Amino acid sequence: MSRIVEVKEHNRRFITEQLEADVIRHIFAYYDIQFDPKHTVMYAALKDQRLRGYILIYMALDYPSVVLEGDLEAAKNLIEYAPKDKFVMHIPPALKSVVIDKFPSARCYVEDWMLVRMENAHFYESNLVRRLRVEEDAKRLAALLSKWRKKLTPERCLSMIKKNPTFGVFVNDEIVSYASSLLQLPQAWMIGGVYTHPKHRNRGYGTLAVSAITKEALKNAEAAVLFVRSDNKPAIRVYRKIGYRKIREKIWVDVGTETKP
Repeated sequence: MSRIVEVKEHNRRFITEQLEADVIRHIFAYYDIQFDPKHTVMYAALKDQRLRGYILIYMALDYPSVVLEGDLEAAKNLIEYAPKDKFVMHIPPALKSVVIDKFPSARCYVEDWMLVRMENAHFYESNLVRRLRVEEDAKRLAALLSKWRKKLTPERCLSMIKKNPTFGVFVNDEIVSYASSLLQLPQAWMIGGVYTHPKHRNRGYGTLAVSAITKEALKNAEAAVLFVRSDNKPAIRVYRKIGYRKIREKIWVDVGTETKP
């Protein structure tokens, strides 16, 4: 039987060392407990001084973002530490039954996790693309995102582009597509926030934005990683052009938020 412990300052290094065996699989947990513990709660299942699973709850977003990993026994115990409602959880397919038993009204979407390394990458460059850095860039990004589900203020966009490398495609002084990095580690950057305005799709702008952030990632890390809904074939084609290949599946579990990957 595993014992459950909360990850705190006194045991954080031990847990981090356990996660280092597969940083990419555990990339959110590995990053959050080290670099954003203020917004992170994590419980670990230990047996014979080995990590058998964990649940991580990240609380700096609109809704808690939860990661559940481990074997079935550990997951059944750890799921009791999940929020009661309105959160998004990321799980391996093997744990779907555990989550559905606990949250029968949850909606599940299969995600492909994809990875590229420098030796397999193909970059597409254009003078339409540049890194977003200043207040005017943030205003244009907020205008783009107002067309999407993320209605972010220019101030929040400015904070985002200062923290996370972000590239935009400009047409007539307007950002029509962008791609960002959610977190940065020497082992890998997690790419996210990829979006192209519907009026400007199928023109290669998404490819340019993702190519630019991927190139920046691979200058600084061993790999770039992203996740995409498995049925989003147009996006997957873009990622494959750049060199990304599927490495695993995970499941996005929506509990009460009405959000999708």
